[in-house]
Amino acid sequence: MKVDFSKLQTLYRGQDDFRLREIDCGIELKAVCLDTMIDDAKVSAFVLQPLAYVNNAKNLNDVYKKLAAGTGVRKPPNFFSAVEDFVNGYTLIFDAENNCISVDTRTAVGRSVAEPPTSMVMRGPREGFVEDIKVNLTLIRKRLKTPNLKTVNITVGKYTNTAVTVCYIDGIADKRVVEDAVQRLESVKVDGVLDSSYLARYLDVSKTVMFRRVGSTEKPDIVVGKMLEGRLAIIVDGSPMVLTLPYLFVEDMQSPGDYYENSTMTTLSRSLRFVSVIASVLLPALYVCLQVYNYQIIPLRFLITVLNASEAIPFSPLSEMILVLIVFDILREANLRMPSAVGISLSLVGAIVLGDAAVQAGLLGAPAVMIGALSGIGLFTLPDNTLILSLLRLLVTFIGGIMGLLGVIVSTLAIIVYLASMQDYKTPFLAPFAPDIPQDRQDAVAQIPVPDMANRPKSIPNNNGKRRG
Repeated sequence: MKVDFSKLQTLYRGQDDFRLREIDCGIELKAVCLDTMIDDAKVSAFVLQPLAYVNNAKNLNDVYKKLAAGTGVRKPPNFFSAVEDFVNGYTLIFDAENNCISVDTRTAVGRSVAEPPTSMVMRGPREGFVEDIKVNLTLIRKRLKTPNLKTVNITVGKYTNTAVTVCYIDGIADKRVVEDAVQRLESVKVDGVLDSSYLARYLDVSKTVMFRRVGSTEKPDIVVGKMLEGRLAIIVDGSPMVLTLPYLFVEDMQSPGDYYENSTMTTLSRSLRFVSVIASVLLPALYVCLQVYNYQIIPLRFLITVLNASEAIPFSPLSEMILVLIVFDILREANLRMPSAVGISLSLVGAIVLGDAAVQAGLLGAPAVMIGALSGIGLFTLPDNTLILSLLRLLVTFIGGIMGLLGVIVSTLAIIVYLASMQDYKTPFLAPFAPDIPQDRQDAVAQIPVPDMANRPKSIPNNNGKRRG
């Protein structure tokens, strides 16, 4: 296919990093590249040096055969494909008839592979994804040495031309789920994609207001484990977070190190996370509604302590708890945006000083501060859902303060019904509990030993339910 060189030259005329080199090797050639996107050593080794020894080429096909030093050599099928290669760091070679060859001379500038800061483990692999799509795909292929690993390449973004790769295991993943995800990605019409989280919003079929419906992780071993269950992975160039589909709520209870620990300890850890989440959302609401409406339920000694601590407080129990929760949320947000060298110390000092000063001044009661602190700590057992759980905590507390225990029960049931109604990519969000799938409960909150997991989850659409044989 012919590629109009003059059109390409017009598009990039006046740009300082546009480089043009004329070469005579039997025929007149033009080599062009973007200086900011190429590696000079690769241009020299894969383009200039091989062409320096060619002096009898008759056409561009002869040149194509001589460029044996570079493995990434291809013929762009059209002008748009040539421009895509050009802006990604390829060197384009044109002859007088506008025939074109692109040679991979991309620079390798970027972070080296290291342990991801958000998914540290005591045992297990410590490699993490980086911002280079080629490196990330290599990390996956290193663990899946099979021809059944299939990839679908897509370009998204009008101006960024971001490379996106959909990975799945042929024979395990459901092709309909793969086709659905690919169609959604191809239909994205946006100026630019700077991170995988941009695409996560387009892949959310239900367009949920709360709770994420697309998984993300920085660890290759986690991605491969999910792919072996029938999920697909979506790698976005420039992002260290790889998306996974379909996604279940129970995955939030699971940690990267769960599969490298004893199953009994893993079950205990997940149970603690589950209890922590429930307590962090419901504890402030229960404290308020019991203090206001159902104080007779509280043990007498604890009730006397609460009354003595809150008798001089100028706020109602509901206002007091809402204020405590908001203050802790402000401290959390400030800690996230402070320099790392001072963030931890300032947040710790701020929490202690503010809490103690508020109690000593009689603005807040010690029990309310303690309940708010316990609830805040519980949120961080699910760090990816901290903001969502914090919002639900405020909502349930407000309803509980107005309606009492009935309000807490009704709001909790409403949240459960909302979660149970969500289903993306033929996967119920609350599986394996709603609907009940006994087989999949072997790796939900409780975990059986890994050698005993003979079947793949039925919650995830797949074409091969057996892990063995």
